[in-house]
Amino acid sequence: MREDLRIRSAQEVAERTIALIGVFQAATGRKKKQVSNLFKENNMWSFLSPIEQKFLLEEENDSPYLSIQLSWRAEAVYILLWVLNQLEFTQIPSNDHNLKQIIDLLRDDEFFTQIPLEDAQLRDSEDILNMLEKVYKIHWEIRDAQINQKPLDSAYNPTIIYEWHYSLNWVTNANEDWDDITTDT
Repeated sequence: MREDLRIRSAQEVAERTIALIGVFQAATGRKKKQVSNLFKENNMWSFLSPIEQKFLLEEENDSPYLSIQLSWRAEAVYILLWVLNQLEFTQIPSNDHNLKQIIDLLRDDEFFTQIPLEDAQLRDSEDILNMLEKVYKIHWEIRDAQINQKPLDSAYNPTIIYEWHYSLNWVTNANEDWDDITTDT
């Protein structure tokens, strides 16, 4: 493992996954008040980042752009479930059809009971770092094509790859807060 990286604990990844599912639900139709109460009543408010807390405390229609942005966090949930050894795939899925595997979890009223907190286990750190490297390279290709106005050779959705890159950077940079992660390529 590279010395400049420190993999987060399984519990941190599980807590982040729970936070993202709740935020996704609030961004896609579940009442924000209901979601924020759920986090508070279950002593999970601290799982949320400052931006997520602010989003949940705003009026329902105050931030449509942020709602759209946060709805893409379902893809972050997908890769974090992979990090937690809850999902398997042999190659990086090239489109958003992968969410069919977790759609019930994303809609579950008690989603927070479906993610193991105490028993969470991470995938091998080398696997995580290898996935980060693959996603980084794909993200670089996408950005290079966008910047240089070239056709994109890959079938990957740029937003999905961004979410995966963001999430994997968070997993491997334990000294950075969720809201402060970068996806430099």
